[in-house]
Amino acid sequence: MLAYELFLSNKNSTKNNPKKQFPIKKIFYKNNDAVIDSKTCEQYGSEFTRDTEQLQNWLQMPLNTIDVKELNLPDFRTGTRSANPYVEVYGKLETNNSLESKFVLSMGQKPNYINYTLDLASGEILNNFNGTVVLDLDREKYFQNSNTLFSEYIKSKIINDDGFLNMTVYDKIICKFLDTAKKYKLDMKKPGKIPFRVYILPDDSTIEFRKQTQKENSENITFTDYFGNTALEYASTPTKTAKFLSYDDPAFSINCTQTESFYKNLGIGSSSQEKIFTNTAQTFTINRLDWTFVDISNPDYKFKETKKGILTQLYENYNMLEKDKGDSSRVQLKVICIKSDQAKQELLIDENLTMDKMENMFYQKDFIPHLCLEKVLIDNSGKKPIWDTYLYVIKNILAGNKIPRTYLLSFFNKILKQKRYDWINPKNKSEPEEFFQRSDFCLKHFTGYDSKKYDDYQTDQV
Repeated sequence: MLAYELFLSNKNSTKNNPKKQFPIKKIFYKNNDAVIDSKTCEQYGSEFTRDTEQLQNWLQMPLNTIDVKELNLPDFRTGTRSANPYVEVYGKLETNNSLESKFVLSMGQKPNYINYTLDLASGEILNNFNGTVVLDLDREKYFQNSNTLFSEYIKSKIINDDGFLNMTVYDKIICKFLDTAKKYKLDMKKPGKIPFRVYILPDDSTIEFRKQTQKENSENITFTDYFGNTALEYASTPTKTAKFLSYDDPAFSINCTQTESFYKNLGIGSSSQEKIFTNTAQTFTINRLDWTFVDISNPDYKFKETKKGILTQLYENYNMLEKDKGDSSRVQLKVICIKSDQAKQELLIDENLTMDKMENMFYQKDFIPHLCLEKVLIDNSGKKPIWDTYLYVIKNILAGNKIPRTYLLSFFNKILKQKRYDWINPKNKSEPEEFFQRSDFCLKHFTGYDSKKYDDYQTDQV
């Protein structure tokens, strides 16, 4: 059911959907000359995020979630071991607490790597490299100017025949980019790290991905898959972002099948599977879990990230929809929560919320979600956080159910016993106060007790 809902939400989308959203910059190298992409964010049709807006405006770096044709960087990798189509430079804009910024560009991995650092205050450029960098580039599936992209890289002398990076050419490209960056002033407003990517390309012509079919279908025999699409073949490659519908982890594959057999059991054709993904631009990390929000009635609707916990995010989503929607009866807010561990994904929550449901959730005037109040529901006593209580409470809130009072009291009592000695003379004096404030809020609003009777409840009984 979820796979079909994702397909319906994405079937008309022309946006790129990478694993992570970040700003990008292209540099073209041809005829021994490096040319920095001059197109602006507006020309690319790129949006801005609150965290990356300053960087995007500074060097005109569009997000990698723009229209696929405008981006012109097809990427059909499905795993971390897949060969990279492009010469890709990993970048970070690092700003310390004194609001001093460094621009860092990295290529390769230890022991063979090369790093460049631009100090934006002094304008000094430092490089640090060791050995020669060999790139694991795809040699068969990506094409430019009717040739493989790999051969075009060789032709432009960015790499040699064996995939080794031309260090002289690379130094020339990066130094020109950093010299250009020095010309523009950047005053960061807050500390932090902003990741981005730089793509070095032979030129700006169209890049094409040519899929290798699993088997010959010379007669072009078609069939209708379970999603109602006409297909020539069943899907055979893993999904890109919706890993819960993939055979990457054999423990979750149907009848231990792989490739085409896996999707044949599900009745999913190749073209249908390409539209089964979670929207990266609408996926927010909350309490180290990935939460995706999509209005199924209007998949292009954009929600704003609050960075203040799941209830606050839902409250903001509800207010936005209530303000902007003419026909609220059509709203279907899809809420998906996924726990990611490298290539593996675990689907934790899949819920649809109508406006009526959300109105019932937030009907109390004093129900103003506290900043990350859910942190009191996560057990961080061990090496890894335990989300069981947190997820149980959130699932029931979304379903409109109340939590048994004894369940929450038992959990809070457990946490209190673990913390009681630390809180006799706490390093962070606000921690005990926040615990009781948040636990009181949870007991008051999630257990369904009459507020007047509940006010008589003494928090110290926890």
